[in-house]
Amino acid sequence: MRMGIFKVPFYFLCIFALNQAHYASEGTRWLNLSLKDVQAAAEARDSYAQGFLSLVYAHGDKGTDVSISKASRWAALSSQANHWLGHFALGFLARFRADGLEQQDIGRYYLKAFQDRDGRMIKAAASGDPVASYALAEIFTSDEVRPSLVPDLEFAAEHYSIASRAGYGPASVEFALIKAHLVGNEEFGIKKDLSGGISLLREAAKGNMPSANHYLGRFYYQGIGVQADPKMALVHYQAAADRGHAISQLTVADFHAYGEAGPVKIDLALRYARLAMDQMETQALEKIAAYEQLLAGGGTIPPDQVPSPVPQVPSPVDGIPPPPPPPSPSRTNSSLPPQANLSPGLPSSYGPPKTPGPPPSVYSPLANTPPVPPALPASASPSSPASPEQKRELAKKHYFGRAAVLDYEKSMRLFTESANAGDAESARYLGIMYLRGKGALKDNNKAFQWFTLASDRGDALAKKNAEMLQSLIGN
Repeated sequence: MRMGIFKVPFYFLCIFALNQAHYASEGTRWLNLSLKDVQAAAEARDSYAQGFLSLVYAHGDKGTDVSISKASRWAALSSQANHWLGHFALGFLARFRADGLEQQDIGRYYLKAFQDRDGRMIKAAASGDPVASYALAEIFTSDEVRPSLVPDLEFAAEHYSIASRAGYGPASVEFALIKAHLVGNEEFGIKKDLSGGISLLREAAKGNMPSANHYLGRFYYQGIGVQADPKMALVHYQAAADRGHAISQLTVADFHAYGEAGPVKIDLALRYARLAMDQMETQALEKIAAYEQLLAGGGTIPPDQVPSPVPQVPSPVDGIPPPPPPPSPSRTNSSLPPQANLSPGLPSSYGPPKTPGPPPSVYSPLANTPPVPPALPASASPSSPASPEQKRELAKKHYFGRAAVLDYEKSMRLFTESANAGDAESARYLGIMYLRGKGALKDNNKAFQWFTLASDRGDALAKKNAEMLQSLIGN
């Protein structure tokens, strides 16, 4: 009879131990598997593998190039299966958007992952899952989760540290920035360890983590903990850029455009700026426009007007008051799901991923005929600019949203009017708009026509664009 008293507690103890082992091994297992094995599991509809693969592509982990489109696909599938990692990945990927809804979606998906009814992410993190610890740390360094959660950098640092010690590269990069005080400071209870942060970045860079190379480039450029060395900075920035890291691509573009570590090479600057268009289109187009002006002016710029090639990215916790003492990860109650409620500004429901636009049309050889532009209004309004050049400059303001309201339709109309009046640069911009699907449906044929027309009028960049487009879509 006395044995029977202990059978039930022993049974539950075994179940608890198995549960702990399951959660603890889940993330570690995917860290240790090859990319091929993770892909196979994701294709077999393992929702954890799908969420993890999304982060692999988002970070350029396991030797992949950064691919936000691939990351978004796997995050959506994992989220549709109601897995916390899929929800988290969608929130993380929302940072790469610039549609005005990104902050809302970051908070919405992060809270959906954190407030899972069964507390799966919390249990996994408390049990030692490095991916869950990384996700928890990211959530607690995000101001978008307010007011449901209060960002807590010290708590986040502990979880970054846990994930970093387990060998998770993205966590090592973030923990390195905290150690180096690029994020936070001693007011948050984080002791500065610059050499330790640099060591973590070097280790992550050896593991082919593009973001580690990016920040090493920044350290070398600004002389943070190392001797300032623009050439070494460019080596690291370029290593990240060649793996698809968009900020590094724009930084490398500036290095080449303004001769930061060697001779000015506008062609390379344009190449890297174009590579960044998939992730940072607005910023890339602004730089392309600036480089075009450099070309028009002979490729030089006064020294006092050279911008810094290092983007000044604000800390995600700037402006956040020091948080109260955080709970230790070891004290996290793994038996209870989080109890915070969603705020009215962060609804709990979410819709499916946005439907992609129509696919680009298939290229076919074009006759040497001028493009057929959209129909124009019979007459311009009295306030419309008179000359083609004025129309083009106003169109650019509306296209980039600089000193004017962002309005693709208006920029399309003005570019078309200017191009019809013989302006080559406007014709090139129309090619870009059709190529990117801005102000009109994507249409490679029309894009090629406008590029060709601009090239025939002497626009060298349009000629390169036409050649590039033709090589991409075939003869």
